[in-house]
Amino acid sequence: MEQALHAFITQPRRNQDLLLFLNLDARRLEHSQLSAQGLCKAVERSGLTPRDVVLEFSEKAVATASGLRILIETCQSFGFSVALDDVDGDAASLRDLAHLKPDLVKADLTLVHELSRHPVQQEQLKAVAALARRQGALLVAEGVENEDDAAFCLELGADILQGFHYGRPSEAEKLNLASALACAERSAERLKANLSGRKQARHREDERHLNLLKRIRDALQQTESERASAELEKFVNSVASLECLWAMDTRGKQTTPTVVWRHQRDIQRSRLFAPALVGADHSLKDYYLGVTLQDQDLYSSEPYVSLATGNLCRTLSTRFRSCDGQDLILCMDIRSN
Repeated sequence: MEQALHAFITQPRRNQDLLLFLNLDARRLEHSQLSAQGLCKAVERSGLTPRDVVLEFSEKAVATASGLRILIETCQSFGFSVALDDVDGDAASLRDLAHLKPDLVKADLTLVHELSRHPVQQEQLKAVAALARRQGALLVAEGVENEDDAAFCLELGADILQGFHYGRPSEAEKLNLASALACAERSAERLKANLSGRKQARHREDERHLNLLKRIRDALQQTESERASAELEKFVNSVASLECLWAMDTRGKQTTPTVVWRHQRDIQRSRLFAPALVGADHSLKDYYLGVTLQDQDLYSSEPYVSLATGNLCRTLSTRFRSCDGQDLILCMDIRSN
């Protein structure tokens, strides 16, 4: 540790407000070889302050290190920042993250490598990012090696990127920070372009779906409530992304059968999933609450797994009055990618 402190204090870029990351073995706690007071004294002897240093502990060694939470709390009270390294998104690492409350969380490279190609990894990284954010910690994505993974890491919640994409380890005087900065700016521009493109595509798709929903609502307003199901059948095959249609009353009770897209009927995923029947209670669903409690004319739910089809979908809902005077709610399931 003393060598690392000396190398840092004497390197030529000290005026750039750099931080020193010190990798520490949490298992040294078992032999009383690690203490907050000892770390503080060593740092101050070198001419640094605890605010200049990030203490980094590997998540792989945390399970065997009793007393680590107390050490971290004490170090943080002295002004040190603390990083938890090698967080891979499994249950144990998420528990450690919640328990230890570090200032930085370093996502393991197994979560980051080829991230753009693996949806499961994306969800794992998103979960780590969400928990880190709840804990008030920054997320560092380690092992970024290409522009695609960089953009995905930023989009999924990473605050800091680290990896060969931005530069190889080298002596301080040989570091090309200008090149790393230019690369980071390209990552930011790539992210902006991706988000803008998806937002525009989503906007066009939403407009299409909302226009269809309004057309169906207009048709149902000219239809007696007992004929609503037959009217829904005319629209269910309008676009491939529309999975099913149904109506419910203002109490959330389904008043029509669930009308399903014709191709969906032939590829039903499992007997676990089946369209809801007349009388089904939707009163706890957000697509019901959105147009009742929030008094909205149109509502779009967050994505969820449809019990009707087993697919990830969103439900659009809107109120209408049938020609025989019944106040009803039209619901339309749209496949969500």
